[in-house]
Amino acid sequence: MGVSAVVDKGQVTNMESAVSKEQKSSATNVDKDQFMTLLVAQMKYQDPLEPTSNTEYISQYATFSELEQMQNMSKSLELSRASELVGKVVVIQPSENNMLTQELEGQVDKVTYINNKAYVEIGGRTFAASDVSQVMSDEYSQAKRVIEAWGDEIDKLPNVNEITLADHANTIYSLYNVYDAFSDETKALVDPSYVTAINQYKNRIDELAAVEAENARNAAEAAEAENAEDQEASTEE
Repeated sequence: MGVSAVVDKGQVTNMESAVSKEQKSSATNVDKDQFMTLLVAQMKYQDPLEPTSNTEYISQYATFSELEQMQNMSKSLELSRASELVGKVVVIQPSENNMLTQELEGQVDKVTYINNKAYVEIGGRTFAASDVSQVMSDEYSQAKRVIEAWGDEIDKLPNVNEITLADHANTIYSLYNVYDAFSDETKALVDPSYVTAINQYKNRIDELAAVEAENARNAAEAAEAENAEDQEASTEE
């Protein structure tokens, strides 16, 4: 067990410690203790006729300390890079640990640190940061968010046969215009089923509008004819 911290939208929002600071220090010193044990053993069993100089012992310890610092720096950089994934769209590569059978694409909601290892959460599922194989650009991420919001609005519409001009025309035309304004690159990211849906809704609204316009013309012509008859009857009188 170890210390876990959660980064949500670039901010540390939770800190849960499963071990004390003393335990952390002890865990960190394990390698140092092993090194010192080996160093003492080396000194104890060295050849008395050709003893190792103190300078060499100091050099060995300095080399170990330098290696330890490099390892700590590497871990720090890894965790820092992982925190930058929050809000990004990434691709998770299948592995034995995550049980995926194919690549998964999604937006990172938060990054969790457990025992100096980073994990990303996507749609409620947690994956090791090391399973991230691709990180999409900010433009791609923004396009995906816009497309998702646009699709959510389409999902709110009733069945295409239940829509009316009065209640849905403005919404449907607005959604269609939004899609029409997408760049070719953004349109390529849209689920084809949503493209089919917005076209069906627009076509239905066009049909209803055409019927209403035809009815209005017929009513106007009928009113005009009736008015002409009234005028003719008035003239005859």
